[in-house]
Amino acid sequence: MLGVRHVLFVSAAAILLCLLPGASAQAADDACRTGQLKSARITASVRFTHQGEDYSKAEGRLKIKVPKSWNHAPDLLLNEDTERYRTAMRCLLRQPGDLYPYRDTEGRTSAPAVTVEKEWVTVDQRTVTWVVSRGTREFGPWKITVGARLWKLELVRPPALDRSWWQEVAVDLGGRAARSVSSTPTTGTTTELTWNREKPGGAPPEIRLSLQPPAAKALAARWSDYPWYLLDAFAWLPLPLLFSVLLLDVARRTRRAPAGLPRADAETRTVDNLIAVGWLTFVVGVVELFDGPLLGHFTEQSTALFWAEEQRIPVHFGLSVLTGLMLCVFGRPGRAAVGLVIAATGYVSVVMCYPEWLGLPTRLLPDWQTFPDEASRLQEPQALAAFAGACACVVLIWLVGAVASLLRLWRAADVSVAGPSWGRFPHTVLVALVAVSAVVSAASMWTAENLWKHQSWLSRRNADEDYGLWHVSTFFRELRWFPADWLDWFYGGYLWWWVPSLAILAVLRARAGAASAAPAALPPPADLYGLKVFLVLCVMPVFGWYAGIPLPLTTILGFWLALTGLLSFGTRRAVLYQQLATGHRLHEVVEEVDRRDRLRAARRHRELHAQLRRLEQGQQEEDRSKLERELDRLHRLPHPSPPPGLPRTWIRLPPSIGPVDLALAWGPQATSWGNALRAARFTALLSVPAVAIMMWADYLRGTRWEDKFLERFGFAEIVMATLTLELMWVGAGFALGALWRVLPGRRGPSRAFGLALVYTAPVFVQTVSGWIVGQPIGTWPLNLSLTLLVLTLTGVAMDIDTFRGERRYWPTRAGLLLSLYQWRMASVQVAFLVGQVVALVTIWQQLKGNDPMIFIERSPSEGGRGTGSDAP
Repeated sequence: MLGVRHVLFVSAAAILLCLLPGASAQAADDACRTGQLKSARITASVRFTHQGEDYSKAEGRLKIKVPKSWNHAPDLLLNEDTERYRTAMRCLLRQPGDLYPYRDTEGRTSAPAVTVEKEWVTVDQRTVTWVVSRGTREFGPWKITVGARLWKLELVRPPALDRSWWQEVAVDLGGRAARSVSSTPTTGTTTELTWNREKPGGAPPEIRLSLQPPAAKALAARWSDYPWYLLDAFAWLPLPLLFSVLLLDVARRTRRAPAGLPRADAETRTVDNLIAVGWLTFVVGVVELFDGPLLGHFTEQSTALFWAEEQRIPVHFGLSVLTGLMLCVFGRPGRAAVGLVIAATGYVSVVMCYPEWLGLPTRLLPDWQTFPDEASRLQEPQALAAFAGACACVVLIWLVGAVASLLRLWRAADVSVAGPSWGRFPHTVLVALVAVSAVVSAASMWTAENLWKHQSWLSRRNADEDYGLWHVSTFFRELRWFPADWLDWFYGGYLWWWVPSLAILAVLRARAGAASAAPAALPPPADLYGLKVFLVLCVMPVFGWYAGIPLPLTTILGFWLALTGLLSFGTRRAVLYQQLATGHRLHEVVEEVDRRDRLRAARRHRELHAQLRRLEQGQQEEDRSKLERELDRLHRLPHPSPPPGLPRTWIRLPPSIGPVDLALAWGPQATSWGNALRAARFTALLSVPAVAIMMWADYLRGTRWEDKFLERFGFAEIVMATLTLELMWVGAGFALGALWRVLPGRRGPSRAFGLALVYTAPVFVQTVSGWIVGQPIGTWPLNLSLTLLVLTLTGVAMDIDTFRGERRYWPTRAGLLLSLYQWRMASVQVAFLVGQVVALVTIWQQLKGNDPMIFIERSPSEGGRGTGSDAP
């Protein structure tokens, strides 16, 4: 018996001795001190938002109260760049043993908020994600698995908090009942579920549920998958095709109806340029739309893998360079610019074909785990500098081509010279473009590093030798999309409408210069059609994105129909279209040579009306019949075709038209082109405050400014968007002046109101269609209010400028304006302006309290009309 006890004792001792090292090792590995976190108190929540978003949005919140006795509690108060802070946060928020935590699906407005209380240290983390694609999305303690129709939501507890007190977990499904729930919630409704634990201890809740999102949101998340992202490119394809057809149609109409005979050389050159731009727009647009999706398609189909996968970066470089060279060939810059473009092309070719010469990996994007030696080259500063230089060269080629093309289009309208085969390119502009190219490339590398830090903020820096390879490979994987993203951003967002718009303006300018000595009062039909196409290209806001499907033709159709209806209504209601008793219309009778007489008659008409008002009020004594007879004479025009022998026969104006109306309808300049330039100048000044307001609302409000530190072209986009918005409003002012004589209304504000309604048409189509699929309206109410206000003020400025000869007789422009509009009409216009300002202030107050969350994955609806380059 004693032997048996002895054997048992020895065996137990041996077992304890064997277990002690394991226990010691486990205690050593427990760097988070999970035993000290048993008393931690945790609340978690997630809230889905489906309506009023382009994609379904999920906002998560995790609030952890840890005791001060926890060893890492003081570390939570340290700087975010310290390793002790990251270690403490990793224990509370992630898998502590993960050396390379990286999340590109989690958006954060800031680091978790840390507060200290008497016995607790509280960590409050807020995260957000947009379900923009299928697959798995992790944010905070939550994981969403996006399927074709059902989405699964799961609470993934950090291991260190597995034995803590999860006091409350709340799930708001955004008005959608779950399809399955596990485990059973403690309280709640079908759309809002809550799991409570009143006392500590016991197992935390295992929360898994599935929901069926709205069909529009499920469809929007599907288009980023293969093969659906190909349909996105094909859905955008009608846009460059339509614009090319419109440009070629403008060229055809202007060729059939020349402004003068013989046809001027400037008109011939501008029309030829317009035809070239029509074809160029289509070719470059097709490349921009299909470069990424087609390569992704070839990769999925295992077709041409060498080019579609292994050489994808060189292919993107090649396509970007070739399209940029097409612009350079069309623009024909000076010799210095050509030499610089050739050098830049040669450098990019070396990076594409022989990257090892510059210290880059042979594959340009090696797998750091499979090819560590290749990836280690990216750790050398000269390698990244060489790649950044190639990106700068791509930008330089495109900028030179764009500037040269714009210069060629505008110079072609000059009557004097046609220009040499290679145009003049200012050297100062060339130096500026070189500097801009370098800055854009450097900023892209800086934002890529910021994005990596944002997405790997909990990584264990310098944890081992592989950390550096992982860092530089992940950073370079983001940077590699630069050439494709540049094509999508610069051309797909801006240049696709800048060049065609200027091409049409050049044609109109050449035709205005080639017109006869006595130009027509109204724009000829060919010019009117060109102005309509110009409005579609330059002024119309292009929308048409519904549930992830781009349908831009819907808004274009709404804009075109509204513009056509406005001009058709103008042929019946515009002042110069009013019919005389002889059957002639006013624009057939009125000529510029009679302008001085019309202005004199309008002034005398206002003076006589003022005398009549004073006479009615008893302020003066005068023969009323005499005043009325003089007024009657002012309402007459010379007969357009007097009877034989009666050369000084007169005919009365239409009953609703007076001398002031006739003068205002003609505008301040002799021609429609002159009116257009005058209105554009007024709008350029009046729109500056409006541009500042819109830039704040769209790019600087709330966390949107912080977004720019993470976006590749974030800061460049602020500059380009400011210029774009200004050009759009200047284009609208130009169109208002060009169509001044054919728009309905007797005063400038009423003419501006008609054009503002046309601008509203595509926004209305987008709003109604977006409401059906639950998409937001964004800041368009503010944009519409500002557009109406800018155009109204431009119309008022045009009316004042029409009578600028009387400016010296009035102490202020307001006095002149009241005299022009008369008291009754002036009160209506003032009320109209006050109403606009009140609406503007109301919208401003609403936007001030509506700060958006950060965007990590940008919505395709925000990227111009491009498809992006993130296809596999």
